[in-house]
Amino acid sequence: MKKLSKNPKIKLTIVTVNYNSVKLVEELVTSIRNSQNIDFGIKIVVVENSEEDLSNISEIIYLKNKGNLGFSNGNNLGITKAEGEYVWFLNPDTTVDPDTISYMIRYMDTHPDVGIATPKLVLPNGLLDKNCRRLFPSLNNSLKHFLKIGNGYYAAGDINVETEVDVVMGSCLLARRELGDKTNWWDETYFMYGEDIEFCWQVKNLGYKIMYVPQVIVHHHHGASSGLKKTSEKLTTASKETKIRSTLATTDAMRIFYKKHYEKDNIFLLNWLAYAGMWILEKTRLMTLRG
Repeated sequence: MKKLSKNPKIKLTIVTVNYNSVKLVEELVTSIRNSQNIDFGIKIVVVENSEEDLSNISEIIYLKNKGNLGFSNGNNLGITKAEGEYVWFLNPDTTVDPDTISYMIRYMDTHPDVGIATPKLVLPNGLLDKNCRRLFPSLNNSLKHFLKIGNGYYAAGDINVETEVDVVMGSCLLARRELGDKTNWWDETYFMYGEDIEFCWQVKNLGYKIMYVPQVIVHHHHGASSGLKKTSEKLTTASKETKIRSTLATTDAMRIFYKKHYEKDNIFLLNWLAYAGMWILEKTRLMTLRG
């Protein structure tokens, strides 16, 4: 393995949770090792949530989970081996540009009021993955999103300008380790999806900013494990059963987050309409998936 730095002190731990994406994990690890201007130690932790074997990848910490217990559970297992000031969660279907890691760590070092940050996430077609700069899914924002009014629950403004947002994607989330410890990291009530929104909510409640930093890039295929996104349909090995489970997880996450943070503040009718909308969305998505 190419040594990224002569400094042996770990400053950053990178955690990735694998689910049937062995080739993508290898590409991610290679991109990390090709990073430039690194003057600190990096630990790479790979958590195995499927039956694949990545033990052949050298100089990583490789943890076998008890099965596919979810994204949050896998991340929390990875955290048990974390060292340093920062933890960066990167999905297997991401790769980093050579200057991305060094730039983002310098950014966090010089912005102590920022708790979580993400670089620009770029899809294979060259467009921005809008999910990396979102607002919290309040009733108002969610209604605008599904009715395609304005920006919906995506942050407004120039995508090339550094922007404070509410939520970044769990597929590329750089956090201060001390804040993760304070919030108990990932809420395992969420199996898949929504856990990044919850994590950002908790960090914001501690008084820290969530920042979108577009000066550097992470490339994202998006959906390789779930099999739900067109951007990764040529890469995914997800079975139909996995796709159905992932689809159900999206609306389950909506219900969990709404119940935790919005239900108590709304009248019965609004709550009924919100849950009815989630039910209709779930059934529509399942019908589309099943053809």
